[in-house]
Amino acid sequence: MGVLKVGLVGCGKIADANHMPEMLSLGKNAEVTAMFDIQKGKAEALAEKHKLKPKFCSSLDELLKSDIDAVIIATPNLYHYEQTLQCLNAGKHVLVEKPMASSVEEADEMIDLAEKKGLILQVNQSLRFSALHRKLAELVASGVIGKPLHARCLRAATSSPDVGWSPGATWFVQKKFKGSLVTDIAVHMADLLQWCFGPVETVMSQTTNLSHEVPDNVVALFRYKNGATATLELSWTFPIGGNKFEIYGQDGAILLTNDSIEIYKKNAKKPKVIKFASIKAVPNSHAVFAASVEKGGNENWKVGREALALCMAIIESNQQQKAVEPKMRKTTSKTSVKSPAAKKAIPAAKKSTPAKKAAPVKKAAPAKKAAPAKAAPVKKAAPAKKAAPVKKAAPVKKAAPTKAAPVKKAAPAKAAPAKAAPAKKAAPVKKAAPVKAAPAKKAAPAKAAPVKKAAPVKKAAPVKAAPAKKVAPVKKAAPGQGRAREEGR
Repeated sequence: MGVLKVGLVGCGKIADANHMPEMLSLGKNAEVTAMFDIQKGKAEALAEKHKLKPKFCSSLDELLKSDIDAVIIATPNLYHYEQTLQCLNAGKHVLVEKPMASSVEEADEMIDLAEKKGLILQVNQSLRFSALHRKLAELVASGVIGKPLHARCLRAATSSPDVGWSPGATWFVQKKFKGSLVTDIAVHMADLLQWCFGPVETVMSQTTNLSHEVPDNVVALFRYKNGATATLELSWTFPIGGNKFEIYGQDGAILLTNDSIEIYKKNAKKPKVIKFASIKAVPNSHAVFAASVEKGGNENWKVGREALALCMAIIESNQQQKAVEPKMRKTTSKTSVKSPAAKKAIPAAKKSTPAKKAAPVKKAAPAKKAAPAKAAPVKKAAPAKKAAPVKKAAPVKKAAPTKAAPVKKAAPAKAAPAKAAPAKKAAPVKKAAPVKAAPAKKAAPAKAAPVKKAAPVKKAAPVKAAPAKKVAPVKKAAPGQGRAREEGR
């Protein structure tokens, strides 16, 4: 594939501050060739500022009919769902601003259509591509502070974005445009907390509409499946701004300052300091999107879909005044998308086996039941501890231990041809110690020849996870890019 030709829909603040700089960072690999905004002159002004000469379109339909491969949707929240569907139906890949939709149901419809069309759908969760935030998640995962216990995130401002960051963009604070502090800031910070602590079990929240018709103050308590907790405190109405991020574990703590990460250990006199400037840069959102369009991608929508689920749980908990479980989307192995422009097929990516613990094996399809034998039925044998008894069955041989995690349901062992009823499935054991079967009572004499000894159960072959293919390298963005401002369009 040659240069990725991109159409930009929405030419406001977020397009100027995030989308255009990141697109330009891709150099000759990608180019904005068409632009559309409902306000006259905005597209032309943005193009002039960034020294571009695209085609200026008077509608989304006109933009979709131009010579483009993909679309960036940088419009107010209300339009993300409809415009994404329109672009996907036109056969275009989509990079849509956060939040990806106004409900998880809308998001799932977008995802289903993208997968049906074989197109990339990615959400511009810009802080997921921040070198600083990735470093935080890596530090927690490395065990530097021991078992995670609690985190606290405070993000407070003295005004809403339509006053401070993007003057005049009143959609941020209007219910009809699906604006709110939750979908503006919690969509990032709740996602960062989950990145550090893992899947959320429940969310309990209180939101307040203090100065706007939408929530402008939020307090949320998250409980994670690993037992840790976290609080998220957000405001557009504080008298002074505030920005804190603290993570506590059994053996230490991680605190963010204005220019560094400080790691405190028990009994240590001084913290270990990691300067932001020393953190290795990572590919930005647009670089990942462009690479996925060219070579194929796997669940590019996943982070945005989960961040939206956390936001909806915050809103729902406040409405119901109780803890709620976020509605995460169940994924399958068939979510890998091959770009039509890719020269080679991209197989569905499988999870690689993590260190020490093997990835769980998928549930095997049950085997068909064997036809009943014509011999007279055998009388009920005395119960055994693990294996079902078989007449004069040889003891089960000791299985060699494997590193693979046990399967949820073991496939039934094939019995040697016999006229007696087949033995029941043996329950899986952690260590295959020899199981002594209690001797079965003598069966009633059958007309057929006596039942021969059952063949010993064969050893199960260890299951191996197929390694994931490497993603094509992409150009790197400067560390911490996107952190300065992520609040909206």
